[in-house]
Amino acid sequence: MLLIPPTAWATDTADVYIKAYMVGGFFQDRPVSVAGVQSASTNVRNGVGAGLRVGVFPGFTSRVVGFELEYFGTDGRFSFLIPSNGGVAEGNSGLAVLNSMANLVVRHPNGPFHPYVGFGIGYSSGMLHNAAIPGGHTKDFDSTASFAYQFLLGFQGDLTERTFLFLEYKRLAADFHWDGMALDLRANYVAGGLGFRF
Repeated sequence: MLLIPPTAWATDTADVYIKAYMVGGFFQDRPVSVAGVQSASTNVRNGVGAGLRVGVFPGFTSRVVGFELEYFGTDGRFSFLIPSNGGVAEGNSGLAVLNSMANLVVRHPNGPFHPYVGFGIGYSSGMLHNAAIPGGHTKDFDSTASFAYQFLLGFQGDLTERTFLFLEYKRLAADFHWDGMALDLRANYVAGGLGFRF
């Protein structure tokens, strides 16, 4: 045992990997608040993007419980109607959502197929661009960061000893507060991509 190099020992006792993927964001229509006035209706359009994740399933957990660091984002747009001066005004803006998350994952470790579930916390950045907000409360470009959490459920299938494909669903929540405007984001994501084990 002492003759085995430390790097080989680490590979034998831990499953270390990287994942690259495409992701689609399906956002729930939730009210927008502008200067304390809540929108009458909101349409948050779906977005597309990409992500990257690194993870490890240590040997002392029998490769059942793992830890991941993840970064992913989507770009989309939203519009809303809000009461204004006795009438209704329309606002709209592009919305880029970038998420940095730390995940705790539990999976089935054996065989070529690995279903898994997980929970993550981190922060989410909401960036408005080409914004047209009634009353001029928000700049053309504005950004904010918020605590975020997510639940995830996925399925991984081995292609070779070192490569695999995966498909995943996740539910993310974050509350954005820009200058004069707020949106509680609730999003469903579907991600799929390719992974490589080291």
